[in-house]
Amino acid sequence: MKLFQQVLLLAVLFSIGIQTAVGEIEAIEGKKYPLSRSHGPWMVMVAAIRDVDEERRLTEGLSAAEVADRLVLELRRKGIPAYTYSIDQRVEELASSRANSSRRYVAQHGYISVLAGNFEKNNSEIAQRVLEYIKTKFRPDFLEDPANGGILPKTKGRPSALSRAFITANPLFDGEVRDAEKDGLMLDLNANQKYSLLQNRGNYSLTIATFHGGSVMQMRGRDSDRALGFFERRFGKTLDQCASRAMALTNALRNARKYGYEEDYEAWVLHDKYKSIVTIGSFSSPADPRIRQLISQFGGKRTRDPRTGEDVLAAESFTLPRLSRTGQIAKDSWVFDGSPTVVKVPKI
Repeated sequence: MKLFQQVLLLAVLFSIGIQTAVGEIEAIEGKKYPLSRSHGPWMVMVAAIRDVDEERRLTEGLSAAEVADRLVLELRRKGIPAYTYSIDQRVEELASSRANSSRRYVAQHGYISVLAGNFEKNNSEIAQRVLEYIKTKFRPDFLEDPANGGILPKTKGRPSALSRAFITANPLFDGEVRDAEKDGLMLDLNANQKYSLLQNRGNYSLTIATFHGGSVMQMRGRDSDRALGFFERRFGKTLDQCASRAMALTNALRNARKYGYEEDYEAWVLHDKYKSIVTIGSFSSPADPRIRQLISQFGGKRTRDPRTGEDVLAAESFTLPRLSRTGQIAKDSWVFDGSPTVVKVPKI
């Protein structure tokens, strides 16, 4: 049914102005259309409506609930499925690489929200068309009657009562809401990567090394000057260099026995907009007992600083080849994170 609604709505929108889809999108005057978990996951946040304070009330007018129901009805008569939602909570915003692209809206205390559309992706053509229509062309008939009351914010560049509409996620949706634009960037950054974490079939993995070019960690058995020199030579200063170093470590871990280690490791690499990470293993649960063993193996160890006498966390390192005797020189080496962390495997 949802797919049919989307196909219908797209056909309607391409014939702009939008025509009434009688019999397809139900629009019965007096009937309530509350938001449910099955709607969305992406929608247009049309408006948040609240009752006018008594001291500002000029006419009897409509209540917030009546306005929301009228707005929903008129949107449905235009072929756009719309719903009302009200809950005693505040606005919550989800972090995103682009402003407003993955914002989840929860109605504020005393407000009734109107949400419209059922879109699988927030950047789909149909979602953007519906949003643009609501912001610029949709003129609810009931707002034309001054007797209905209402105080509507009007600012420069936002002449319409609904110009503040934006794409948001259904606050009741049970599943994970993915930002299509962010997922696309992740796919681009990790394209043609042999051991990409995106290929990991588990639900979780353990991050053992992070490459973002902005920090130096004290390495066990090395002084600060040597650590800084190692950082300058090996760690890299740009994201491209960091990505290359992360990929090289992943390959080295996958072939560790060739360099004198006891076993090869199931290593994975992932690049995002700000850093690259190397992970170990694939696990169905973050409580998998193997994770604790790996943290003990790859995580930093407490040791006494000979200069200060204080206990410090010294990171473990990985060298090629494995250093087995005093004076042996490594051809290449990396530093692991002091505190490995469990990461959820992205499912795109």
